[in-house]
Amino acid sequence: MTAETTPWIRSAFWTGKVKAGAEERFRQHMESVLVPGLKALPGVQDVSALWPRNLEDSPPDIACQVLVRFANRAELDRMLSSDERRHLRPQVLEAIGMFEGSISHIEFVTGALTGTPISHPEL
Repeated sequence: MTAETTPWIRSAFWTGKVKAGAEERFRQHMESVLVPGLKALPGVQDVSALWPRNLEDSPPDIACQVLVRFANRAELDRMLSSDERRHLRPQVLEAIGMFEGSISHIEFVTGALTGTPISHPEL
């Protein structure tokens, strides 16, 4: 597999806690606004929101993890630089307003790459 043919996933970790009293509103916003908004961005194949239930080995407080799937690195880069992504920002800020913590992103390849390691822009 090469960078051009290897699927990628961009994962957003919402580490912390949803503000008290906003739990249902936060989940609804993620599922009915952000997930569909992300699915509509250029290059995106699919989006899933994951909600932790069974925790082992004292993991950090993760309120939600969002997985955004791409056919390859070029499609991920296309999404990152899109105007549509910038237009989704107010809806992301609305979710952040219901949240106490941090959001971090990790990009994964879903198969083994061959050849030179791929560099990536700052996340």
